[in-house]
Parts: sequence; C-alpha cells; structure tokens
Amino acid sequence: MRNQLVHALSPWFSQLSRSRHLLAGLSLTVGLLGAGLLPAIARTEAAPKSALPDGVYLYGQSAQPEQIGQGYFVFESKQGNVVGALYMPRSSFDCTSGKFEGEQLALTVVNSYDRTTNPFEIALEKTSNVATEGNPAFQAIGLEGFQRINKLSENDHRILNVCKADLQKQSNQKQAKR
Repeated sequence: MRNQLVHALSPWFSQLSRSRHLLAGLSLTVGLLGAGLLPAIARTEAAPKSALPDGVYLYGQSAQPEQIGQGYFVFESKQGNVVGALYMPRSSFDCTSGKFEGEQLALTVVNSYDRTTNPFEIALEKTSNVATEGNPAFQAIGLEGFQRINKLSENDHRILNVCKADLQKQSNQKQAKR
C-alpha cells in the first residue's frame, strides 16, 4: 500500500522539489499531502501577521468531521504556539508542534511510526466579513486548504491530549539531558 502511495504521489514530490518546502518520510503527513493538502503550502494571498486566539481548533479538508479519506488537523493554540495532530479518520495520527510565523503556521511533525521529525508549513489566509472588513484586528485567520469545524469529537480531544502529553514528555527528557 505504501509503495502505491509513493507512486501516486511522485508528481507532488517533483513539484515539492522545485519549491522551498521539504517533506520527508512516508508518514501520515505524506498521505495528507497526497490527499490534497499541497495547496495548503502554497501562498496565494498575504495573510495577517498574527496568530489565532488561544483555544482548541479542528480544521479539515472537508467541512464535515470524520470523512474517510480526508485529512484533519486538531490543535491547541496558546500565545502563538501550537500543539496538535494531523490525522485521517480510522488511521494513525502524527503529532505536531510549532508556531505562527508571519504568514504561515510552521510545524514540526513527528512520524508516529519511526519518530522522525519533518518540517511542515501551512499558509495562513485571512477571511473577513462585512463586520470585520477593514479592521485587521478582527480579521479571522484560516488555514489554507482547510475548513474550520466548530465541534470537536471525543476522539479529537483524545488525540490532542496524547500529543500534548507526548510533547511534554519529550520536553522533560530534553531538560533532564542538560
């Protein structure tokens, strides 16, 4: 199955090699790229240079949760720092951490199988409505290629808690080595 995935994704890898973005490994992250997240990396519009308000968020390639074959990103944002997971329903998930940097969300993705890390960037896009038009302080920030989903499932919370605990464990191990 992974060989088929690699073969199917080879056009995307060619395009990626010409861009400044590098993704390595055959983790869920690559599966998400093959499922259509590649546009999320390209920048088509300048986004606001700010982060989402503190909170827990769910974004999906589909506006409907738990759609088989669609990628989802559940995360918690605190003061511009992000901890979360990229996943597809009924599959494994890869934990992520990172921060908002200018016009993108710069993440490090930890492969759930071999624990390797890979950079992953998601372009930010600004969305506005009439009430916020012209007021940059109130412009909503979206993740390009994703749609916001307001209701998180128990499974979304479980996945997020696993990744938060894993990140805390990694942080504690790094501090103990110092």
